[in-house]
Order: sequence, then structure tokens, then C-alpha cells
Amino acid sequence: MLKKLQVQNFKSILSDTIELGQLNVFIGENGAGKSNLLEALAVMSAAKQERLDIEGLYSKGVRVAKPELTFSSFHSKKPKPQIEISVAFQREKQLMTIKSVLETDMTDEAVVKWKDSFEQQAQEQEQQDILKHVLNISAYEDKVKLMKALSEQRRTEKSALYHPIQNYLIYNLNTKALRGLSSESKKVPLGINGEGLDILLANFSELEFTQLQEYAYFVNWLDEIVIDTEDLMKFSDLKQGKSISKLYFKDKFMMKKENIFSAENANEGVLHILFYLALFISRRTPTLFAIDNIESHLNPHLCTELTRVICKLAKKTNKQTLITTHNPAILDGLNLNDDDIRLFEIYRNDEGHTKTRRIQLNPETKPVKAKLSELWMRGYLGAISKQF
Repeated sequence: MLKKLQVQNFKSILSDTIELGQLNVFIGENGAGKSNLLEALAVMSAAKQERLDIEGLYSKGVRVAKPELTFSSFHSKKPKPQIEISVAFQREKQLMTIKSVLETDMTDEAVVKWKDSFEQQAQEQEQQDILKHVLNISAYEDKVKLMKALSEQRRTEKSALYHPIQNYLIYNLNTKALRGLSSESKKVPLGINGEGLDILLANFSELEFTQLQEYAYFVNWLDEIVIDTEDLMKFSDLKQGKSISKLYFKDKFMMKKENIFSAENANEGVLHILFYLALFISRRTPTLFAIDNIESHLNPHLCTELTRVICKLAKKTNKQTLITTHNPAILDGLNLNDDDIRLFEIYRNDEGHTKTRRIQLNPETKPVKAKLSELWMRGYLGAISKQF
């Protein structure tokens, strides 16, 4: 699991370090830098996949800007030509750290040089680690054998360590994508805007679908989820908008001969809820990912219950996630007595630098009867506008 994230010189983050849990929620003013934090990890992911071009960054969920705007630029601070991103993973009983240094000379070819810098540093570090193990061996043949063995072991360890980072994505749902009316993202099994939900559900195992059905209570009118794998229902004029989604729903309150409708006619809430549940349940989705603005299109009471459920699912399916929200109702689904569930305030200090502050309950004080949502709205948690 990712335990620590350090970011330097990336957009509004001049320098910051965050100790992460399994499910992490970030709150703050608009423009405080919440999305920048998610994107720093996405840039590192793109670097490891050698995809630091515009298409590669966009496919990770990054809002792509010209290189000059990707580097921090503050009054009284001399601009630095590199971004440093480090992550530390908990593996068994030890922490393993990956560090990326992304360099540029502020020209149009900057993204290409970022990739080269990252790979070169990784190779140099690997050579240094292997040499430490062979200095005390006298026989040349033994040195060669050990170097090969250690090199292969290192590659295996790095592959396992990099896997969560390589597959990291930022999901920011778009209702048209969920309805099958647009498909900008080509990611599988789920696109970053909601594409491919029908395909993922069609490939659910029996166990996964059983898990999904446990949460049918989220939608009180839902009778059945239908996946038209042969796409034959399109000939019944059920998709007037020509959606490419093969997802349909049956409404238990409607007459049976007219109770089925396509994803393009479904309300936004059911599509968003279904997407998030599938994301956490599926074994095919990333083990490390982010969700930007999770509350979009959801009723406040629904937000609270969704948060409770995904906290449980994250542990059950071994998923780790970073979530941003502007809805106080999301906080009421968090159990901050559980150290794996963490809440952070994202703010900009007097110099404009993005900083994080973990919000924790004090076990020595009496339990507070007010809900976290109420504490946030009253200003006790920070993360609110101060100019009005």
C-alpha cells in the first residue's frame, strides 16, 4: 500500500509530504490544489509507462498544460527546472521508495526530456544497489552469477512495486460517457470518464455480481440490471440517442411490457452509484486510483451511505484510493477512529503554496456529538472560504 507521497515544484505544490491511509478524502476551497495532488501521482504513473506526452497524460486524467505552467512559479521564488515526486510503499514490514525527477529546459520538447531523466535515474540506482552486494565476493564467476541473480530479482521486485503506480488513474465521471453517448477515454476496463461500465459488468464473475446485488437498496425503483451482450435491444428503439452502451434497467414500479430503458435514459445518480460500486468490486480495475469530485449528481444522504460502503469495499477488495469532495455529506460516512480511513484539508498558505493537513479525532477529548459535516460547515475543520 502507498504510505507516503512527496511532491516538489508541481503546479501549486512547491513542497509537500502526505502520509496516506487506505481510503483518503481531501477537502478544501476551490482552487486549493486538491486535483493537483491527484495529478502529481498521475504524472509519475505516466513517466513509468513512458507516456509523458499529451495523450499519455490526458489518458491518466491529468489536465494537460504547457510545461511552463506545470512547474511551480511563485513570487520571490526562483523557478526550478525539475519536478520531484517520491512515493513510499509498505511491503511486508519495510518501506520501499520510488523517486522521479522530471526535468525540462522550459522548451516545447520538455515532455520528452522528462521521460529520459526518469529512466536514467532508475537505471543508475539499480546499478548502485547491485554493486553493494558484490563488493565482498572474490571469485569472478560468483560475482557474475550473483549480479545476474540480483538484477533479475530487482526487476521482479520493481515490477511488482511499480504495478499500482503504472495502473493509477484519476476518475472524473461524465454523465454522457456513462450513458454511452461519448467515449473519449480508451482505458479498459473502465474509462476515466465512465466509459465501458456495461462491458465491465458483462464480464463480472458470479461472485462479483452477487456482491453488487447486495447494494441494490441504493436504488429503490431498481428491479433488474440487464446487459444486452448481443446489442439486440437497439432494434426496439430503446436508444433514441444512439448510445453505444449495452446497459439497461428494469423499473419495478412500471408495467412489465414498458418497464425497461437504456442507460441513456437512466438518471445520473444510478449510473454514478453503479460505476463506483463496480470500480471497487471488480478485480480488473486498478488497486490504486483517485476519484475527483465523487459527490457529483448524488443526493447528500446517498453520498453518506456510498462513503460507508466504499470504505468497507476498499478493505475487502484491497483497493486504495484518493478522493476529493466539496460535499460535507461525504464526511459523515467516514470513521476517523480507523487509521486506514483518513481525512485531509488542502489549503494554500500565505505564499500561495498548496499544503495538506490531516484532520484527526483526539482520543483524549470527549466525543463530539456534532457530525463531521456540521463541523465542516461551521468552520471547525478548515477547508472553507475565508474571504466572505
